[in-house]
Amino acid sequence: MRLDSLPRTLRQKASLAFILVVLLAIGNVSIVQFLLRESDGVAATLNVAGKMRMLSQRIGLEALVAHQHPDLPDPALADLPSLFEAAHDTLRRGGHAFGLDIAPVPEALASQLRAVGLAWTRYRIAVDALAVASAGDRTAVADLARTGADLLARTEALMDGLVVQARMVQQRTLYGAYALFALDLMLLALAGWVVFRRILRPIRDLVKQCRALAAGDYAARSALPPGDELGELGRVLNDSAAHIEQLLRDIEREHAALAEAQAMFNGLSDNTVAGIYMADENLRFIHANARMAEILGYPQAELAAGLPFDRVFVGPAYEVARAQALERLSGRTARTRYECVARRRDGDPIELEIFGSLMSLHGRPTLIGIMFDITERKRAEASARRAALVYAHTSEAMVVTDANGVIQDINPAFTAVTGYGAEDVVGRTMAVLSSGRHDKDFYRAMWARLRETGRWSGDIHNRRKSGEEYVERLSINTSYNQDGSVNCRIGLFSDVTEKRRREASIWHQAHYDHLTQLPNRQMFQENLRRSIEHTRQGGLPFALAFLDLDLFKEVNDTLGHDAGDQLLRLVARRLGECVRNSDMVARLGGDEFTLIVRDIRNPDDVLPLCGKVLESLARPYALGDSVARISASMGVAFYPRDGDSASELLRAADLAMYAAKEHGRNQCLVYEAGMRGPAHVRADPQSG
Repeated sequence: MRLDSLPRTLRQKASLAFILVVLLAIGNVSIVQFLLRESDGVAATLNVAGKMRMLSQRIGLEALVAHQHPDLPDPALADLPSLFEAAHDTLRRGGHAFGLDIAPVPEALASQLRAVGLAWTRYRIAVDALAVASAGDRTAVADLARTGADLLARTEALMDGLVVQARMVQQRTLYGAYALFALDLMLLALAGWVVFRRILRPIRDLVKQCRALAAGDYAARSALPPGDELGELGRVLNDSAAHIEQLLRDIEREHAALAEAQAMFNGLSDNTVAGIYMADENLRFIHANARMAEILGYPQAELAAGLPFDRVFVGPAYEVARAQALERLSGRTARTRYECVARRRDGDPIELEIFGSLMSLHGRPTLIGIMFDITERKRAEASARRAALVYAHTSEAMVVTDANGVIQDINPAFTAVTGYGAEDVVGRTMAVLSSGRHDKDFYRAMWARLRETGRWSGDIHNRRKSGEEYVERLSINTSYNQDGSVNCRIGLFSDVTEKRRREASIWHQAHYDHLTQLPNRQMFQENLRRSIEHTRQGGLPFALAFLDLDLFKEVNDTLGHDAGDQLLRLVARRLGECVRNSDMVARLGGDEFTLIVRDIRNPDDVLPLCGKVLESLARPYALGDSVARISASMGVAFYPRDGDSASELLRAADLAMYAAKEHGRNQCLVYEAGMRGPAHVRADPQSG
């Protein structure tokens, strides 16, 4: 039987338990009766067998007495044998004997019962023979004794078998009792398990749930199956716990919402930016936070004690505040915003921005509002208006971009300088002005500087809307937000094209020879120092060649200074054609020239260049209607081999040139240490 098919209600369960107990008692009684009947049957059979034994002995005894004393009355032996035979037949077939109900002997004793029957037949013959034998016939007596003993032995054997059978029955009865006891225990255990499973454990679960609910754990639930009284009780407890739990959650949410609202109000009220107030329908303050007291200069308690509006708002300001309050109190508007001038406790005026609304407090209409001190904002707005005037009327071009360089606004001067109006550039980057003169590295460095410092200044070559290039002096500054992010970038620039042209012209005049347009002595000295620094920082050595024109003075004296000047210009041109772009040709003055040849891996690599220069300078020069021939003497020195400084290196090259001139001119000599002898000493070449 499955638990699911068991009765559901406690009454049904109790009825089932009672029926099971009654059935168990009936079963026990029936089994005991069966065992007793079986035991009684064995005892009756054994009793009959015993009576048969006694009958056989009585028959033999009476036959012997009759043989010995014939004169005694007849003992009526005829009834005893019939009784013996009837008992024997009852044992064999079953029936009624001696007032007992007898069952047939078991099959295992059937052979012994037959042996008793055979022994009885022989014994009956011996009894009959003794009855007719003469007195003193010992043979008949002996025969009777012998057959009687055999019958007695056979009867004893049958009785022994019956005793064994009785013992077996008793053993089976005992085993049956044990089995019945075990069955009773099993049935009691099953009943106990059912009671525990269906009654005690549910009651325990209900008690546990009730204790949990009493301890405040309303999430406790029982898992009792529905259907009986305990299940219904569990369901009711579950529903009650769920309802209580939901009520507690609702209360908790309401408390949390109330606490959150209170915390929000406290947070708003405790802020240091806005003043928060509440006022009654009589226009008296009933609450003020610390910031409002700070704004108006009153103690917080004095404000909240019913300070009237007309103490804070005076004259026209009071009329404005009163009108706005009445609008809310009458219900014509829910909320309002206005600006007015209030008066602090010390009498100083203060500009306020007020946001107001209407609420209900203790069943009464209450004004609640927020006020901001906008005095500084008003000043800032006035300052911003003045700045806007400056922005619009300054002569310096201004542009405002976002963090990525997209143009947001320009001033009129921007249009005057570039030709672009706001409609042309707003929403585009400054690349709209690009002339293409600057490479990506230039702009990459500019943006890197801006991101690092927020500032950049320098000259940029840009292009106007007309296509004309110009030079602008640009300064960029960055405005940041409070969180450190970029708000905007502000660029100020002016057209410095003419200024840079004048500066370039002045610089060119200061660094280039006006006759040959070659770098002059000053430019040469700067380049020489840079070449030395380049080599010191890991670059290759370089060569310095010093040239002096041979026979130039004769040409100048013979053909005139104009022809001499023309000759110098031609010499400069030919020198420029002989060297590389990375090399430098300079005129120190008069007919003295220098060459700086960089990145020399082998000193001998310079000699072909020197030969080329000498050959080029030695070719004839057409000077108007005349033709002139000159040559040059060259001296070469190497850095760092021939000098550690610019002056030493230049002196070494000059000495080598002087030695070449002494050796017959039109040749080139490399500096050697022996050239520093007294014979080669001359004036400092740098002195002119």
